[in-house]
Amino acid sequence: MDIRYIISLLILLSLACTAAALPVLPDEFAGSVTLDGKPAPAGTVITARIDWNERGSTVTAKAGEYGPLDSPGVLAVRATEEDLRRSGSPIITFWVNGHKADQEVAFTGGATRRLDLSAVTGGEDDQVPVASGRNSFGIEGVGITDTDGGQQVVIDNRTVQGGITTNETAITLSNVDGWEEVVIFTRERPAGDMQLAGTIESVHARSSPINTGSAWAQVDLEMSRHPGSTAQLDTTIYQNPKTDEQEAFETVVYQMTGKNINSFAYVLNVQKTNVANEGDGGIIRAATIRMAASPEWVTSMGGVDNVVILRRADDGTTTGLETHCLKERDAAGNYIFEAVSPGGLSAFALVATKAPSSSTGGGGGSGTTSGGGSSKDPGSQLVYDPSAPEVHTGRVSLATSSTGVVLESVTVRTADEACAVAIREGTTARDADGNPLGEVTTTRIAPADVPAAPPGTTVAIALSCGPAGATFDPPAVLTYALSGEEWAKIDKGATPKVMWYNPETGKWQDVPATVDPATRTVTAEVSHFSIYALAWAVSGTTAPETQDTPTPEQEPAGEPGAAFPTWALALVVVLVAALAAFLVMRKK
Repeated sequence: MDIRYIISLLILLSLACTAAALPVLPDEFAGSVTLDGKPAPAGTVITARIDWNERGSTVTAKAGEYGPLDSPGVLAVRATEEDLRRSGSPIITFWVNGHKADQEVAFTGGATRRLDLSAVTGGEDDQVPVASGRNSFGIEGVGITDTDGGQQVVIDNRTVQGGITTNETAITLSNVDGWEEVVIFTRERPAGDMQLAGTIESVHARSSPINTGSAWAQVDLEMSRHPGSTAQLDTTIYQNPKTDEQEAFETVVYQMTGKNINSFAYVLNVQKTNVANEGDGGIIRAATIRMAASPEWVTSMGGVDNVVILRRADDGTTTGLETHCLKERDAAGNYIFEAVSPGGLSAFALVATKAPSSSTGGGGGSGTTSGGGSSKDPGSQLVYDPSAPEVHTGRVSLATSSTGVVLESVTVRTADEACAVAIREGTTARDADGNPLGEVTTTRIAPADVPAAPPGTTVAIALSCGPAGATFDPPAVLTYALSGEEWAKIDKGATPKVMWYNPETGKWQDVPATVDPATRTVTAEVSHFSIYALAWAVSGTTAPETQDTPTPEQEPAGEPGAAFPTWALALVVVLVAALAAFLVMRKK
């Protein structure tokens, strides 16, 4: 064979390998940002999501602006392979302090553009998505046909992108199109070699877990037949329920147990396309729901016995499901709670219950179903303690007078229960413009977006309290809850401290804090909202109260620079191969 053909073949192979190795470049955004028509204050968290999954975030350093481009403050959005598999140009949505912006754009990869964002705080029905997933029954290589003799399945095992196993009466597909497992039960032993065929008796499907980072959820379906290739499930995890959902959940918990809801871990919402529950004339006989929660959250809620899964059907009917905790935890140590939903799929909440603050006797009813209503008026003799603030997750509306005096105590926590902010009744709360404060938000900041900590200090948890610039008199109370592993650091010479980040000076400042060994908490009073961090100061190291924010030209000493990109290395390989080919061909 001519050497030139060999060289040409090598070049083509190198180019193919390079194309496979090239990573998807991020889209980068910068521009103005407004909230309720006003410039968003410094310290505002901007998040980009694809299919509700977070794909980038940044924190504003200047009021009304994020970025600029070619700066550490740029919003870099990185799509995953799964995002691009679902759609060649997935849609990016933008969130300002947890509120959805009006703007949406398609991801292209490598784009750099100015995008001005605007959002409004809206009402309490704004749900904050945490993660999402899609499960399609249009699995490549699987054909479904309805005949007089029953529903037929033909599976081409040469094109199915996943595992295939068979037994006497079933074909099992593993890790296909968002499903961890799809089992097609047949009336007879599946026939064929390269193509498997059979008459469908029933179908069992288990979704791949939807992961939030600190928890996950998945569903199992039992179906009387295959729903067809156009059917799919779109599943979203929210950190908080809608207002009407919360009221219905609270009511049914009281009716079931005589208790109140202490905390929502999260809400799992399943949207069905071209497939329905059996009660609605569909084929979903039942569903098994698994919802995992962190050990920190379960422990802080008083243990697994206080945790229950609730269901809100499509027609608004709300029920409590018989819930049990699996003996085995997952690899991350999370507790796994499981419940069977006889009515099929809809919306589910993982909640923890608590005894009422006080009562005048009389227990709750024995019913376990509710069409709505409020737990604050469940038709019982329950008397609520006004000094015990209701706990919310992520955000909460604040009831204030015309002068900004808080009319009802509130507590708002992060989704993972690691941080909480409490504002007591009688506090004067105003926004950055001096107007009565309408809402409070708490959002964990991704480690990559946390401003550099002072020397000798390591940030453990960074929290954006919003709206930035809000003031409180007397101060609000900020509490960090530490895990057993984090608390053990104290015995190793580390000291917990609370700091706040001043975006105008680019410096961290210490905040007086109280450490409580009995509850493993660190508490600080905050008179204004900004970015607050729980940090560890190493014993024997003097850490100044403030520190200049490092610029790209002034990286901290000892920190490694950016790694040589994989795509650049692959490009060099191709260029070297091409140069070698050119020299060889010249000699010929």
